[in-house]
Amino acid sequence: MRSTFQTAFCLLISLTLLSLAATADETASDIFSRRILPLAKADKPSSCAECHAAGVDLSQYIKSDAATTFAALRAAGLVNAEQPEKSKLLEFIALAPEKGDASIAKLRAEELAAFRTWITAAAKDPQIASAPFNANTEQIGPTLPPGVIRHARRDRVLASFMENIWIERERCAGCHSPDKNQRLIKEHGEQISWIVPNDPAATLATIIDHGLVNLADPRKSKILQKPLGEVEHGGHIKFTYGTRTDKQFRRFLDDYAATVSGQYLTAADLPKQADQVVVATAQHLRMTDMPTQYGTQLVRIDLHRWTDSGWSRSAVASVDGRMNPKTATFQGVVFVTLPRTVDIAKEVETRRQLPGGRYLAKLYIDKRDNAAKNRDYELGAGDFIGQVEFDGPWPPGYSPPKIIKAPVSFPEAQ
Repeated sequence: MRSTFQTAFCLLISLTLLSLAATADETASDIFSRRILPLAKADKPSSCAECHAAGVDLSQYIKSDAATTFAALRAAGLVNAEQPEKSKLLEFIALAPEKGDASIAKLRAEELAAFRTWITAAAKDPQIASAPFNANTEQIGPTLPPGVIRHARRDRVLASFMENIWIERERCAGCHSPDKNQRLIKEHGEQISWIVPNDPAATLATIIDHGLVNLADPRKSKILQKPLGEVEHGGHIKFTYGTRTDKQFRRFLDDYAATVSGQYLTAADLPKQADQVVVATAQHLRMTDMPTQYGTQLVRIDLHRWTDSGWSRSAVASVDGRMNPKTATFQGVVFVTLPRTVDIAKEVETRRQLPGGRYLAKLYIDKRDNAAKNRDYELGAGDFIGQVEFDGPWPPGYSPPKIIKAPVSFPEAQ
């Protein structure tokens, strides 16, 4: 028969084992409560926000308790119970842009350490590691479709910024770039500088930090209203309603506000991209002897280039803006038209130039001032005024620009 001592010893061992099991369970749960749950309840976004402007946050991968969270992560293939260090969730958290923010890097390290510690502890706990999964109530991760999540990636947002606003920075650089505005900085302070030379990502971040974008009403964004002259602007009017620049600024601002505000819920909600993009050159075109009866209405000049098979069917470049009726002239920066498949970032920095040769300039004027009623109005065949051929060298620079005369006769649009 077993002695009282042996019975007491066996009972002690059993209780110790139970205590150890409970401690193990409490340890995993404690880690979850102390280090994981606070990440879901934090006021500030997680490190996911460094790569995702919206749609993805670490809180989406956290449920109310350790067992439910681990089961959902396991079902989604995001944790590896046998090799916790190789869990995909850890790989996702560790992802970071090449030029990351130091404060976010610190946050990411804290998140990574917390999840690594908890996943390792949870994988060793039989109750948590084998917790059942309820597919109806325990789905984990982002709820938006992949297309919407991709649209909200910061690299995509930055590409849109470069395509629509960064290419226009020379309009603003004289007053808002520190490599050109030192006199104004002495008068108005450093806050006048929102352009970061040679760094579109930092420029976009500065624009946001300076409050130049109105998320509630993008059309009321100061970065749009000031150059339009809708609010006081020391640099005067830089572009007007209905111009390509006006459309591009609004296109970015509307899309950015909708993206970060979570207004896109399905792929059908996303804006459609044009097949072509425009890139600023350093070349200017001036047309003299303009028909002044149209006042300051919207003007566009499309440039077609002579090829071995004749004039290019579509415009290779264009210029738009408002004429000066007092001098009967119109001048603007030439923007070359490119297929979207090109590397926009490279083209923007290259400052592509139109070569010399024969060109056909087709002049369009908003004769009925349709753009005043609809800023998205596109000049078409009904606005065609005439065309003129020119050739010769095509030097960069504002002064002297390439100078041509307006057509003296008005043939039908081709």
